[in-house]
Amino acid sequence: MRPSGIYVPIITPLTNEGAIDLEGLRTLVDKLIGSGVNGIVPLGTSGEFALLNQDERAEVIQTVVHQANGRVPVIAGVSDAGTRNAVENALKAERLGADAVIATPPYYYHVSPQGLFEHFKLIADSVSIPVMVYNIPSYTHTEIPIHTLKRIAQLDRLVGMKYTTTDFQSFLEALYELKSDKFSVMIGSDSMIFQAIQAGGDGAVTGLANIAPKECVQIYSQLKAGNTDTALRIQKEIFPLAQAMGIGDFPAALKEMANMLGLKAGPVRRPLQPLNQEQRQIVRNALLSSGLLKN
Repeated sequence: MRPSGIYVPIITPLTNEGAIDLEGLRTLVDKLIGSGVNGIVPLGTSGEFALLNQDERAEVIQTVVHQANGRVPVIAGVSDAGTRNAVENALKAERLGADAVIATPPYYYHVSPQGLFEHFKLIADSVSIPVMVYNIPSYTHTEIPIHTLKRIAQLDRLVGMKYTTTDFQSFLEALYELKSDKFSVMIGSDSMIFQAIQAGGDGAVTGLANIAPKECVQIYSQLKAGNTDTALRIQKEIFPLAQAMGIGDFPAALKEMANMLGLKAGPVRRPLQPLNQEQRQIVRNALLSSGLLKN
């Protein structure tokens, strides 16, 4: 397995009471697969993994795996502040049928480069399925040094990295240093899908694909077909959505847009706050300008 294309860090639909909406989750899985995405990633940042308890995390993985039914790979998020917990999460995800797992570096505590390396090594050594790195320093407050990433990329079962950054130079450095026949480098920034793939990136793991899956898939496929102008036009059309996703407490704006499009996303979990009326109007305008929502 070497991930490429458009993977979706699927949102976790919730009821108004705050419980997981399993039917809404199943419906979204079918919609995403029907739109041509290459894979689904439950329990990412868009999926509010850090706000779910262990039973809920298992329920999400099990539901997504069962509903996907082998149609696309399912890469389950197993991130945790501690290595022991991340290993346990990875083992559970494997038992539940995930095709691969993805993990951030440890967060909260400051961890040395050797500690970061051992974190991923122990996860990889514990399972028999592929492992991806999720590098998102804006949330973990840990930037994995490039020399450490190079060591991690050489580990058995390590097959790729999602790099969420708005620093395109940092993404390019990771791309040029890490990409190989066994290790893919994918962008996680929703506003940089076109640029990253055009530069040689293997695709995107993008929350934007929850609401614009066909458009994200088209950016990738059109670039691969050499139709740069078409891909750029689509990126420009959905750029307002990428901007709007940053409004409020992420992923509140993403879930609000999904709700406006008729998907059963529901609210975000506390302590995250719902959008206020002014913010809702901004995201509605973004949907209208992109053409996804009609008046």
